[in-house]
Amino acid sequence: MCCKEYEKLSDEQLKAVVCEEENILVSAGPGSGKTVVIVNKVHHLIKYKNVNPRNIIVITFTKSAANNMRNRYKYLSKEKVSPFFGTFHGLFYKILNSYYGKMDIIESQETYKIIRSFLSTYIDEVGDEKVKEYINNISLFKSSNLQINEFETTLDKDLFKNCYEIYESYKNEKNIYDFDDLQIMCKNLFIKNPRLLQNYKDLFKYILIDEFQDCDEIQIDILKLLKGNNQIFAVGDEDQCIYSFRGSRPDYMVDFNRYFPNAKEIFLSTNYRCTNNIVETSMKVIKKNFLRSKKNIIAHKKYSGEIKIISSDNENLEADYIASHIEKKIITNKEGLSDFAVIYRTNIESRNIIDTFIRKGIPFRLLDKEYNFFEHFICQDIISYLRLSINNKDKESFLRIINKPYRYVSKVLLEKIRYNTSDEDCFEILKSSDDIKAFQIKNIDKLKSDIHSLNKMSLNTAIAFIIQDLGYYDYLKDYSSRFKGSFKDLENILEEFKSSAYEHRAIISFLAYIEEYKNHIVNKNKKEDAVILSTIHGVKGMEFKNVFIINMVQGYIPHENNIENNIEEERRLFYVAMTRSIENLFLFIPKKIQSQSYRPSQFIKECEYKNSLPFKLDDLVIHKSHGRGKITYIDESTIEIEFNNITKRFDLNIVCDYNLIELVDK
Repeated sequence: MCCKEYEKLSDEQLKAVVCEEENILVSAGPGSGKTVVIVNKVHHLIKYKNVNPRNIIVITFTKSAANNMRNRYKYLSKEKVSPFFGTFHGLFYKILNSYYGKMDIIESQETYKIIRSFLSTYIDEVGDEKVKEYINNISLFKSSNLQINEFETTLDKDLFKNCYEIYESYKNEKNIYDFDDLQIMCKNLFIKNPRLLQNYKDLFKYILIDEFQDCDEIQIDILKLLKGNNQIFAVGDEDQCIYSFRGSRPDYMVDFNRYFPNAKEIFLSTNYRCTNNIVETSMKVIKKNFLRSKKNIIAHKKYSGEIKIISSDNENLEADYIASHIEKKIITNKEGLSDFAVIYRTNIESRNIIDTFIRKGIPFRLLDKEYNFFEHFICQDIISYLRLSINNKDKESFLRIINKPYRYVSKVLLEKIRYNTSDEDCFEILKSSDDIKAFQIKNIDKLKSDIHSLNKMSLNTAIAFIIQDLGYYDYLKDYSSRFKGSFKDLENILEEFKSSAYEHRAIISFLAYIEEYKNHIVNKNKKEDAVILSTIHGVKGMEFKNVFIINMVQGYIPHENNIENNIEEERRLFYVAMTRSIENLFLFIPKKIQSQSYRPSQFIKECEYKNSLPFKLDDLVIHKSHGRGKITYIDESTIEIEFNNITKRFDLNIVCDYNLIELVDK
């Protein structure tokens, strides 16, 4: 073995690379060089153990990760032939394809379309999140090894069962398969055909798995079938297991020996990414979890970056602070915009940040595929009411809201309006129909008058009128009840919409702003140097010099749906978010969001971290506006200064960020 070839590896990394145990679990913390270990392991097996590349498979969870590893291996080894680098599903497809012949895989857009179409026959409005929830639950059920009546879901059970059956029937008719089918079929094929299984056991002598903590039950079952006398080399971190909604479980790592007996566990305990204080603070949090191996991560960097816990009165000031901080850093430090990432728990939280960045002219890029808050069905409904108040010939808006709430307008009547080619007022077209009842005409006239009156109101009054007086709030309550959804989630959308309209006075200017917002999202995603905006799930595996985690309050992080039953995964999510930061980490605690008061996240206390105060009691200072004074009180969020026997209170973050005071030289 060439020592020089491995001189860049740490002792822990080298130990993992040369280990020859049959079952090996590499517990790799954030920034510990797991990719380096896997690539060097493959190189070591081929070059120094004379293993045929065909006898090695490297399994990752994304195509991009597989391509990255393959390229890094080729660069390291200079070999033209490489082992299989790919996803579980890519491997299963190759196996099934060689046995059954060519198989057609359903496109994700087609799956989405089928599920949405089915739900639309039962649910008035099918939002993007609802479709994804059904898709995720179908996938989770298929990988669970359970019968459908045993499967627990928060969705309506009958609706879920029907949706699943329709989806499966569609695939059977078209003779197409999804990724879950591939792994189910592969497992069944191996069980029913021992000779074929033995052939693959003879072929796959070394099985390397990246992100092992993300495996689901069927994938674990298939690995156990392929195991035999082969080497399993699993690399992962149960502290970063954040995909329980896809079937991943941290106990696959914690109880690795139960699945793959007599295993050797190797810890990669050095974090090469984060500064010392970020590593120490994140460890204090994650150690509160019980379902984890006892391990301690240490920082390779012995210096500290900046960790700051910032309180603000509301989410608007939170966004303003972030924007101002980025502007200031760009000017003074000449940092790139892509050195900054704003991270949140759910996509809806991005709306306020995007709004602020548009106003301030700060380029941004959304990682979550052009998520646009205003495309939520609730937003689209209220927007349709507003558009109709300006133009009562707007057929699309009319058809969208006429039965929200239900106004006894039949589908037959709606279709007549849809295909009416005259350039008439939609309300008059409806009234002129032969099928319309007398009582409906009176109600239609009243509705027309009410909607027309919206245009004479201030924007905020108009929105309140739609929600309360036109019955939209009651419609949402009924919608939530019928389809067993969370009414609180719908209320949150309403509140966020009202918040987005707050600074606009007229309907027309607000509608123009929504168009501008949409254009910014599409165009900003094409910019290379831009601030990254993403959910925590979206940035897993990534790193940034400066990380802002917003809305660190109970109900957001941790999310209200998981506080009771899945707090450990919420803690893992926060841990993942913290460890994306290379140097500087900012945690934001707004006292209010959407005018509702919130308590600081329990994870803030678990950090056991206190901001270092820039001033101390009795310091003499000069304020830019008030002149000379003495500090009489200071804590992490507030400073009080006495000027000529008059004491004034200030927000410490604002005072420091805008350099409003400076120490008097004694």
